[in-house]
Amino acid sequence: EDKLTRGYCLEVYKGHFVLPELGPIGSNGLANARDFLFPSAWTEETEQSQQSGVKKLYNKFGSKLWSKVVDSSPFNVVAWHGNYLPFKYDLSKFCAVNSVTYDHIDPSIYTVMTCVGDEAGTALCDFVIFPPRWMSTDPDTFRPPWFHRNTMTEFMGLLWGGYDAKKAFLPGGASLHSCMTPHGPDAVSYDKAVADPCEQPTYFSSGLAFMFETSCMLRLSEFALNNKCLDAEYGACWNNLPNRFNEAIKEQDE
Repeated sequence: EDKLTRGYCLEVYKGHFVLPELGPIGSNGLANARDFLFPSAWTEETEQSQQSGVKKLYNKFGSKLWSKVVDSSPFNVVAWHGNYLPFKYDLSKFCAVNSVTYDHIDPSIYTVMTCVGDEAGTALCDFVIFPPRWMSTDPDTFRPPWFHRNTMTEFMGLLWGGYDAKKAFLPGGASLHSCMTPHGPDAVSYDKAVADPCEQPTYFSSGLAFMFETSCMLRLSEFALNNKCLDAEYGACWNNLPNRFNEAIKEQDE
């Protein structure tokens, strides 16, 4: 039975992904090099290919996919020289670090891999995850991401479960906050976070979200702009946010 497989894909056109510099964290933490898996040497004969039903060879060139009917396997290579290999990584092995005093730390602490940009301190792209983790902060701390603008463009997705800053964000969905676009938790998440006294550590285990963060501007395709799944009312999630700033001024005046 044929089944569809869906996921998220990111392609960079310059440089390669590497593990981020750990700085004060030290020698280990975040995504450890020992947890990345590489394939073992292996070859496949034509007869095996025919039995497994491989009929087409696909190649991406010039931002387009090309295909060719073949009668042999693309894996019929006996020898290989070099160190440019595919790899895979189990996100559950990510060793997260977090604040144990106060504040929501910049999400760069959850960087799995980074593709370094041309300017110091910037990234062509960071691959960031928000895994199940302990959140331990001082009382009266706002735990979700604060309201902010970013010089980077943020593309977010959800692999499973829910996201603590957007209640309507579902697995398989995506959000895009372009450079300097203000954003933050929705009204429901904000109210819940403000009411939380933060007196006890909290273990977040209800989802796995990720972010592609880039210093580049991203352009939406016609497919994305005209898709029936597009949430044209996305901005309405902030409509019911209270105006705390004017309330604080009024209290001071009184």
